[in-house]
Amino acid sequence: MRITYVGQYRAVEVPALGLTAEHGKPIEVPDDAARHLLRQPRNWAEAKPEKTKSKTETSEGSDQ
Repeated sequence: MRITYVGQYRAVEVPALGLTAEHGKPIEVPDDAARHLLRQPRNWAEAKPEKTKSKTETSEGSDQ
């Protein structure tokens, strides 16, 4: 599951997962760990889905 650190610091270490989460940057973590972290809504949020390119954006620049 993708989650995002939204707390007050620039970054936090998550020793149990062996990573550092930077503020506002989504990270991929196991679902079980994400559920536990998301119990702290002042610090963690479910990541917004990545923007997908529109059909015109993907066809621009192609040589067809």
